[in-house]
Amino acid sequence: MSKTVNYTVDFWSSSLHDEKIGIRQREVLMSQSRQFTKDMDLYGELKKDKDKIGVIGYRRSIWDEAELKSVFDQRLVIKAFKQSAQENIDWYGSIEELVGKEIAKSFGTGEPLTVFAIILDVDKFVHTVEKVYRGKLRTDTYALNIYNEGSGTYEAYKIIGKRVSLGTDYRIFNAEKNKEVGLIDAKIANIGGKCDIKIMDAKLSENDTLIRSLMLFTATLKFQGDIENRILKILKEIEAGKLKIKPDDEELGLMRNPRYLKTTIA
Repeated sequence: MSKTVNYTVDFWSSSLHDEKIGIRQREVLMSQSRQFTKDMDLYGELKKDKDKIGVIGYRRSIWDEAELKSVFDQRLVIKAFKQSAQENIDWYGSIEELVGKEIAKSFGTGEPLTVFAIILDVDKFVHTVEKVYRGKLRTDTYALNIYNEGSGTYEAYKIIGKRVSLGTDYRIFNAEKNKEVGLIDAKIANIGGKCDIKIMDAKLSENDTLIRSLMLFTATLKFQGDIENRILKILKEIEAGKLKIKPDDEELGLMRNPRYLKTTIA
């Protein structure tokens, strides 16, 4: 019988937020990982079977409206860091919003659909997770696409939401035999909350790329509603001819053509 392996993304309450990290501690964390940028704002921790394994944060300067000239410049970038017993950190992976692809996809369907790139420290590939359905007639559904470098194969998963009174449950299915392999139990509130990730197959829980991708996706759930509202505002402004989206350098970096070769020939 397979043993269920449990992971948790535990969000701190806003009242404790600023107490979790001071100026001196921030400088220490920046010295330990260059991925921990000056604008990194920690907002929760990662656990495996109730044991703390890391922390999560978002880049405040490109998300918080008080830091931006316009909400249209907003972009979500979340980073996860492994944390040792000595409180030292090491980058674990990032999930970054792809605004350009969101706008194109949302315009094509008429619904706000979020798109994210997942970058991990364990491989050299960019994985993706994107919303494919939403609305009254269908529950929120996301498609997760990862490349397993060890087996040399693509792995596709769908994450299907089910509305409940205390939060949102998401069932995780593997494309292979369309088998349910996990569950995300989300209990999120403005003052905190948590999301429990249950992996029903112990062997699958050893798939490091999958586990990190699921934890990073789960870390975005507190922000998904705000992103969708912004997408609708952007589409309205674009369709009225009032706005053009200019991606930032980091988003462009994820879109660069690896086969393009610069030459001295004009």
